[in-house]
Amino acid sequence: MKLALISDPHLGAKWGTPREQDSFDQFREAIERSIELGAQLILILGDIFDTRIPRQEVWAQALRILSLPLAHGRNSVRLVRIIDKDPGEISPLSLRGIPVVALHGNHERRTRGLTNPVEALEAAGLLIHLHHNSLVFEEGDQRVAVHGMSNVPEQYASKVLSMWNPKPVEGAFNILALHQSIGQYVYSGEETPTLDVSDLPPGFDLYLCGHIHYRSESSAHGRPLIFPGSTERTQLIKVEAEIPKGFYLVEIGERLGLEFIELRTQRDFHYVEMKFDGATISEINKAVRKKVEELLRQPRRNDRKPPLIRIRLLGTLAKEASRSEFDDRAISDEFADRAIVVIGKADLQVPDLGEKVQLLRELREQRLSMDETAMCLLEESLRDAAHVSLFDVRSLYSLLVADRAEEALQNIYRVVESLVKADLEREKDDNAGQT
Repeated sequence: MKLALISDPHLGAKWGTPREQDSFDQFREAIERSIELGAQLILILGDIFDTRIPRQEVWAQALRILSLPLAHGRNSVRLVRIIDKDPGEISPLSLRGIPVVALHGNHERRTRGLTNPVEALEAAGLLIHLHHNSLVFEEGDQRVAVHGMSNVPEQYASKVLSMWNPKPVEGAFNILALHQSIGQYVYSGEETPTLDVSDLPPGFDLYLCGHIHYRSESSAHGRPLIFPGSTERTQLIKVEAEIPKGFYLVEIGERLGLEFIELRTQRDFHYVEMKFDGATISEINKAVRKKVEELLRQPRRNDRKPPLIRIRLLGTLAKEASRSEFDDRAISDEFADRAIVVIGKADLQVPDLGEKVQLLRELREQRLSMDETAMCLLEESLRDAAHVSLFDVRSLYSLLVADRAEEALQNIYRVVESLVKADLEREKDDNAGQT
């Protein structure tokens, strides 16, 4: 039996941008090529949609794509057993062509009692939704049991999986499918998974997991653990530029065959980190433009779509420069007809930032009061200013804290007047000397 494994299409992602059709193009290709390559069952591992309540335009395209397996006509695979699921939820329409079995992901999960988008697709007869239940399919003398747990909040994943406690079906090839972070496989550094590879129940022949957007192959209890990765790029990070997008074709027989099918419709994606040391805005502008031109000269896999270029700026600026002066939008607009350029400048440090961070750490360690800390920061900020030695900074700060701003301003005026008077006297003396 042949199965296609597709994960995280994120239909509707980047809506309203030049990339809004990418998720649909790549999901359609994955479905069409699954059919062309002889898949008899299609498993989708969650996050079909990018939002819990997709817009109508997204629904329309999703329905067209998911109708393709139904239109293929009957095949030899039959649903022979349903475990822990109401048979009335499964439309006869979903079994007329190539069956599609899907989980819902975290992007689709809704509050208990509310219908999520994957459940709506099941009601329309386009797929069968799994959450804490199992299906057994048969072709000839071969049986495949698909056990699915859709996404639950990460803090509950281990407990929920343990409570469900799925058991392999005797005499079948058993697949366990999840949509969670597992161990070191996390979607975001903000997530703290409670589920580890060792927590996966033993006895299954193949373990599958969505949610992770880059493709990876591992093992659990001595059997393959596959992360197909997303078909769409939603994270513009280095690993997604290095690992192509696609889906898996699985052939179940005397031996397990796993083949990754790379998508042809994916955009070329370049991820570059550029490090600067005391650079001026002019220097950064010149270097970034040069790098974009260099990347555009590289060979392309997909000539039909402009490439995606993500540039991350690192390092420090020149002392007189400001990060806000760098106009990344101007560069993106300049190359808009040839590429989609995304520039990140958040990691480009302003001058002396390291020293200021260190000062804050030292002040925190000294456990000073709020007023003392603010006073130290003010002195540090004014340390290099001209004529700062003429000001009694602590007296000025005390007046400001006491809401005596007018008095503080008068003190500043007196210092400024003395400076102006001294300059006039010096200019008078210089003129006298020249005559």
